[in-house]
Amino acid sequence: MSTYEHGSQDISTHQDTYGAILRLFMWSGVVIGLATLYLSMVFAGGMNWFSSLIIVFVISILIGLVLKRGSAWYAVMAGLTVLTAVIGWGASLIASMI
Repeated sequence: MSTYEHGSQDISTHQDTYGAILRLFMWSGVVIGLATLYLSMVFAGGMNWFSSLIIVFVISILIGLVLKRGSAWYAVMAGLTVLTAVIGWGASLIASMI
């Protein structure tokens, strides 16, 4: 007969892994959702790309407040916004040259 007793195994590392996977899916889902919203506003809605970017950035900040995200969330959202703005201005500059 085995000496194993049900419920006696240390599962703290499993819980940490599960929590990390949940955070990864939350980050990925929200970022994909915000990107879809931005692209829909620009291409399907016909809005200006910069005003759409500002609206999506404000929404991302509100989502961070609602989900009680840390400073990494705001840094990533600000970085993605700046990156998108630089790419957008560069594309506009190239398009105006043609």
